[in-house]
Amino acid sequence: MKKIGEGGFSEVFLANNKNTGENIALKMLLPQVAANDYAVQSFLREAENTKALNHPNIVQLRNTGYHQGTFFFTLEYCNGGTVEDLLQQRGGKLNIEESLNIIYQVLDALIYAHHAEIPNIKQADGSIKKGQGLVHRDIKPSNIFLVKSQGKITAKLADYGLSKAFDLAGLSGQTMTGNKAGTPVFMPRQQVLNFKYVQPEVDIWATAATLYYLLTGCYCRDLDNKDPFLAILQDSPVSIHQRNVNIPQGLANLIDLALQDHPELHFKDATTFKQALINSV
Repeated sequence: MKKIGEGGFSEVFLANNKNTGENIALKMLLPQVAANDYAVQSFLREAENTKALNHPNIVQLRNTGYHQGTFFFTLEYCNGGTVEDLLQQRGGKLNIEESLNIIYQVLDALIYAHHAEIPNIKQADGSIKKGQGLVHRDIKPSNIFLVKSQGKITAKLADYGLSKAFDLAGLSGQTMTGNKAGTPVFMPRQQVLNFKYVQPEVDIWATAATLYYLLTGCYCRDLDNKDPFLAILQDSPVSIHQRNVNIPQGLANLIDLALQDHPELHFKDATTFKQALINSV
C-alpha cells in the first residue's frame, strides 16, 4: 500500500493480507542480504524463535519467506509509530504518567519473554533443542511500537532478536564490532564485556535507561566527544535529578539504582523492577 520505513538492508511497506483482511508490515530485504545457506538458516531460526513469542506487548512476527530472490517477513502493523516518534511529537520528552504507562507494558513483555518456551535454541554442541527465555539485547525507544485503538495506547516491543540474528548470520552487510551488538547508549557495561552470554538483567537496565530518556530527553551517560563503548566501561550514569529536577525523589532514586552497573546490575528480573516502580510512585 505504501512505504513506511527503510534501513541499511531492508525496506518496510504497509501491506494488506488478502486472506485475512489484516493490515501488516512487510519487511523486504535488499538483494545484498541473499547470503549463503548457513546465514539464511541462522536468520530463519531466529525468526521462528521470534514467532514463538505470543504476547500483547510484543510485535507479532507473522511469516517469513523467500520469493524470486527476495527475502521477506511480515509483522503485526502498529499504527502509532514508535516511542521515538512520539518523543519527537512531544518536543523531546514525556510526562511521568505517559512514560510509566509505556515502561510497565515493556516490562510485562519482558516478564513473559524471559520465561517463554523457545523452539529452536542452538546448543554448545551445535544441536538444536527447545529452550526457555529470550533476551532482547536492544531495548530502546525506536524498538518500542505503539498501537492506538479506542483511545487507548498499547506499547509493543519489536525487533525481538531479529537485528542480532541479521548481524550474527552475516545478513546485514555490516561488520559487528567485537560482538557488541545493541545500541551503546542503552547498554550496561556487562553487555559490552560479555555480549554472547548476557542474562535477562541487561534488558531491565536498558528499560531503566529508556525510562530515563523518556523523562529527560537525555541519555543516562555523558557521551560528548567520547567513544560510546569506552564511556560505558569508564563512566557511571548521571543522576537523573541532574537532568530533570522535577522528577519525584522516590522515582529518581529508583531509576538511579536501576542504572547501577558496577560491580553488578541491581535488578535481576522484570517483575521486581516493575513492582519497585509501582511502589515508588
